[in-house]
Amino acid sequence: VVESYPGLREIVWAQEEPQNMGAWRSLRHRLEEAAANAEFVERVDYVGRPWRASPSEGYPTLHQREQDRIVREALGFKGGA
Repeated sequence: VVESYPGLREIVWAQEEPQNMGAWRSLRHRLEEAAANAEFVERVDYVGRPWRASPSEGYPTLHQREQDRIVREALGFKGGA
């Protein structure tokens, strides 16, 4: 699939779950292998919550703020709101 996008420079995996939960743990190596086999892909990035025991911040306001950050970063907007 990666080879069919010759303009692709980076692969970004975005998920709501913390980094130690969700699909990232099982797909990361496959994505990195696909990127290594495609000469034009420069990197594979993860966007989501950091490793933690709980999938939520615990406070609705903080959870929403982090959710907004994940969406912005996944779409390429690194700055603040």
